[in-house]
Amino acid sequence: MQIGIDFGSTYSTISRFDPSSDNVKTITQGPGTPGEIPSVVSIHQRKGTVDCGLLAKDHIGKGAYRIYEAFKMLLVSADEEMLRARGYDAEHTPQAIAKIYLKTIINDALNSEKENRIENLVICVPNIWSTKQSTKDGRRILREILKDSDLPIGDVQVVEEPEAASAFFAYRLEQATKGAFNGHLLLIDYGGGTLDLTLTQVTSDGKGWMEIGHREDGGAGENHPGQDGKGVIGSAGFAYMQAVVILAMREAGILQPEETPEFTDTEFVEAVRELERNLILNRKRVEDCFHEYGTRFRKMAAILKDEPREFISLEYRDEDFSITFQQMYRAYRDTIADELAREIQSINAKTRPHIHADPCDPASGQNGDFKIALVGGFNSFCLVRAQLAEIYNFDNNPDVDPRLSNIPQDLQIRAISLGAALIAAGRVKRQRIAHYSIGLRNAKGAVGFGIKYHQILEPDTPSFILRRGKTEDVPENRVVWANLRGNITEFAIEFTERRDHCQRMLLQKESLEQLKDLPVYGTYWCGFSLGEDEVITFHAVPVLTPGSNNDYVEKKIRLDSYSGMFGLTDVEEVEVREI
Repeated sequence: MQIGIDFGSTYSTISRFDPSSDNVKTITQGPGTPGEIPSVVSIHQRKGTVDCGLLAKDHIGKGAYRIYEAFKMLLVSADEEMLRARGYDAEHTPQAIAKIYLKTIINDALNSEKENRIENLVICVPNIWSTKQSTKDGRRILREILKDSDLPIGDVQVVEEPEAASAFFAYRLEQATKGAFNGHLLLIDYGGGTLDLTLTQVTSDGKGWMEIGHREDGGAGENHPGQDGKGVIGSAGFAYMQAVVILAMREAGILQPEETPEFTDTEFVEAVRELERNLILNRKRVEDCFHEYGTRFRKMAAILKDEPREFISLEYRDEDFSITFQQMYRAYRDTIADELAREIQSINAKTRPHIHADPCDPASGQNGDFKIALVGGFNSFCLVRAQLAEIYNFDNNPDVDPRLSNIPQDLQIRAISLGAALIAAGRVKRQRIAHYSIGLRNAKGAVGFGIKYHQILEPDTPSFILRRGKTEDVPENRVVWANLRGNITEFAIEFTERRDHCQRMLLQKESLEQLKDLPVYGTYWCGFSLGEDEVITFHAVPVLTPGSNNDYVEKKIRLDSYSGMFGLTDVEEVEVREI
């Protein structure tokens, strides 16, 4: 069996490819259960019993249970204070909880499908895990959790969520049109914890094989650390529901104007969950109310002039309070609207040069080579839909708008896992892109990058440092290095396309030890490669010229993962000149 997993902050989904129907399907935890599995683990404080998914979510708010959530994004967190505030400790680390959760839902999938082995497993992570220093090791950690889980799993691939979603939408698009899709997909992925915006490029032969290439990205929330390096909940679905409840409690006099409940306040968490349940169960009622004012966000502001209508009544510490539609609108306006508009404006500016058109103009999709796809549960909320419709000038009928036509509107929550299943089954070929530059800084302060930002990579294939202005990797264009033992002391990392700037990185002691046998004599071409396991390898190939000493040989030194080489401490940012 080949499966794809969308490992989400609030929900996770597992899918598999069905060769008999040439399509993908979602696997549930059992008969009658939904495909979206809550990313929640509960542990009974006295008995020690563990539940995952739906059962664990039912235990939220019950004092007998320790509840663990948000463990995906916390896999890469070193903030011990925040981890303690969320209930984690030395035994129950995010890694340990994630392992329990993934092992449980994968076993459930095997039982549901009556299978005993998974040949290929593709699990998805946010694109930010490949582009930010603080999250660089997330992919490796996740792969190790799965490999160490005692599950019958063969190959494990970790891919970015936008790649998987693009694979699914492009695949379904080709099924609908009976032709190849070659163009760009703008993915607006809005979930419980984050807003992820990604532009990908799809190249297809129309016969079931395609390549997905990352082009631009942006967003806000947990996946996008601020200047302090920390991901902030405050820009997505869960933050919105918290804001609604807090606003209603303040206006009911239960909370003081500046008072905010603690994250660990179980009664507050239960009130937020109750709001979530009602939003799901009463989706049409919510839409009907807001749509009385139109389908564009700014026109919906007219609800503020009407007499408040109650949506639901909740309870907090034995006090009842109401949530009104007005409060739902105001909380959205104050928590979500401005940031969503700002981030959409940013990704649109990045998209224009690639598609040579304004993505907000429906005509940008008239040639069939530009599509917009909505992903994630929060995108199903009517206020989000109304704001996006206003920004992009969407028609109410998605079949009419060429940017939306043949893009499944009913599978946005499952698109990532469905695409991951296609990748696991070999139906879609990934194009691996370098998410940062890595090179060497010489004694004079000049930098030469081997692997370059957004370069297309082949796993374990070295990219050598080239002379300034040269792009073709041929011997005459490579920089020649001498006295490797003395020169290879500082590495350079850059997370943008710039060549005049880098982060000056000093190797950790263990990585320095691996380089101690580099030769003093001889000249070498130096480069780097990146394996599927995210381990960086340093390559030094001897420059053999007439009359040279041929005793020295090629050096291929497997170093470590990103944080293993450099740690996650503060680094020095410097302006440099390219070699």
